[in-house]
Amino acid sequence: MKPTVKDPGAAASGPAVDTLRRLLKGKADSFEIFFSHEEGFGVEAKGAEIDSLKVRSNTGVGLRTISNKKLGFGFSSVLTGEALEGLVGSALSGSLEASPDEYLVFPPESALAPGEEGLGIFDGSFKEVAEEEKIKTALMIEKSAMGFDARVKRVRKASYSETLHTSRIVNSNGVDITHRATFYSASVTAVAEENGESQMGWEIGMGHDRASIDPEEIGRRAGKNACRSLGARSIKTVRCPAVIENTVACELLEALAGSFLGDNVQKGKSMLIGKAGKDVASSLLNIWDDGVMAGGWATSSFDGEGAPREKTPLLDRGVLTGYLYDTYWGKRAGGRSTGNASRSNFKGLPGIGISNLYIEKGEKPLEGLLREIDSGLFITELLGVHTINTVNGDFSLGAAGFMVEGGKAAYPVRGMAVSGNLLELFLKVGGLGADIRFIGSIGAPSLLITELEASGT
Repeated sequence: MKPTVKDPGAAASGPAVDTLRRLLKGKADSFEIFFSHEEGFGVEAKGAEIDSLKVRSNTGVGLRTISNKKLGFGFSSVLTGEALEGLVGSALSGSLEASPDEYLVFPPESALAPGEEGLGIFDGSFKEVAEEEKIKTALMIEKSAMGFDARVKRVRKASYSETLHTSRIVNSNGVDITHRATFYSASVTAVAEENGESQMGWEIGMGHDRASIDPEEIGRRAGKNACRSLGARSIKTVRCPAVIENTVACELLEALAGSFLGDNVQKGKSMLIGKAGKDVASSLLNIWDDGVMAGGWATSSFDGEGAPREKTPLLDRGVLTGYLYDTYWGKRAGGRSTGNASRSNFKGLPGIGISNLYIEKGEKPLEGLLREIDSGLFITELLGVHTINTVNGDFSLGAAGFMVEGGKAAYPVRGMAVSGNLLELFLKVGGLGADIRFIGSIGAPSLLITELEASGT
């Protein structure tokens, strides 16, 4: 028999939803109730001791109403009858001051999406592990990083966290769905020193089940990442082919992610405006947003407003095939929702967001990509990726990595700057690695760039 989790969120949703349904009867043209419960544990280790420990829990409900094409909204973390009555009153009165909007609508009931049984997003053993074991995980991560090499002198922070999330969406169109998922993550930053030089190495592990966290491997890889950068040299300005490591490619894809969102397109805040059906990247690139990917960090049967999740093609051999929508912006665009309504908690309104966004992998291992360029750069770090202009794609970033000689990473280099345009960079992709990796809900393999200019000394 599989272990089960006693979920106070699921137990509390019934009375709260029933009360709100009763209070709303005959008072709004349509309504949506969003109930959520979240509880979790987090620990940080430093110096072989516990640096911080947090136990968290929050429960609440958000309410949207539509009356006379006007939107009302309110939320409450108190679920008494009196508090819920006040919530209904504030949402309805707030809608009186809103402007009418003909595109306001809640999703209809749908039988398209399956249940969440086979999605691999819930660990039934969530509450079965003692707190002491969780603490040991953080300490083990730090110990593993420190033990990788004598040059690893300290760890800035080794952390471990786990979260149980339950939500329920009910609307007046017949939608009544529940989502439950567990999240586990661990990370560490190691500091290596040699000959007066100091370098940092970071690593993270994430998954929906406890077994996805390997504390020894996370610590070891952080130590390796720190040590491999010691002895870095400066280089002169070069124009050459480059391989961008998968974790860095994830950062670049994340910078592009907002341009796929339908609201940004309609608001003029996307670098992909008017480019549907056109070549925007290398013909090697296929990009997907897959909300039903087994084990994906953002996987669920339904999105944040109850529309079915989908696997949506965004780039097909470099051609932009479309954008992502929730119900509201899909209707404004003359289309439909792609199942991409995103909602962080009950206190906020839903908006458009990615689910599991990734670049489809290639067939070559990382070593094969390096051999293909023979001589060039292997970029393992970009500094300031968040400063990329998300409207036109222009960037100027610090960079670090390795010089590639004879098809292998020869020695570490730092102090470089790379500048250009994000879409132009994706147009120069000449090879894809088989080493796809997800950091949260963003995934990418290592990328071979046919030409990159790096400004040195």
